[in-house]
Amino acid sequence: MVLRRVLQRVVYASLILMPLLMDRARAQSGGPAVAGSLISNAGVTRASGAVDSVFVERTSRGDTIDVGDFTAYLLARLGLPRFDDSLAFRVSSDTSRIRIRGRLMDFPAQTRAELGPIFSFVDSTSVLIAELSMPQAQYGIMRFRLERVTVGGTTIPDFFLSPALAEYSRRYPVLSAGGREFLVAMPPDAKTRLVRDGIELWMPEKPAPSR
Repeated sequence: MVLRRVLQRVVYASLILMPLLMDRARAQSGGPAVAGSLISNAGVTRASGAVDSVFVERTSRGDTIDVGDFTAYLLARLGLPRFDDSLAFRVSSDTSRIRIRGRLMDFPAQTRAELGPIFSFVDSTSVLIAELSMPQAQYGIMRFRLERVTVGGTTIPDFFLSPALAEYSRRYPVLSAGGREFLVAMPPDAKTRLVRDGIELWMPEKPAPSR
């Protein structure tokens, strides 16, 4: 019985550690360059200008915003302080998900301290990926939802993640669904959609008035 428990623990530890070790090995071997764009203060300005030109000033029928710039814009709307220019996270997207990727050591010091209880058992060089979807993009609302967080390819269980999300929800009341969702208002007739490494937004052409 004792031997069986020991073997179970060894198997469990292997399942947890193997993706982390593989990820670290790829990093040390100089693997392929990480795709995606950076989160930056300049990106907030670019994305804000594009959103205003389409949704507010109506000087443009539509635009495609780099997904890194739009992520920076969302974080600024959330109320986060200005970003450090050395922030090394990369953002990419396809038609269904936004993926924010970076090493645990790339988090700002304050965030690392807040997340310490969750990731204290993980190598700081391990890669974290947060995946977000946009399940609603109509009727005046862009709804972004955190679908999962992985570290070294292993999904972080909800019982680890939920307390941290609840704390962020308390700190930033604009978050909903226990900290998993962020709603952004847009004109009722506006349209948006995720594309490869970007987000498209446009205003439909209004029908000509009947005579």
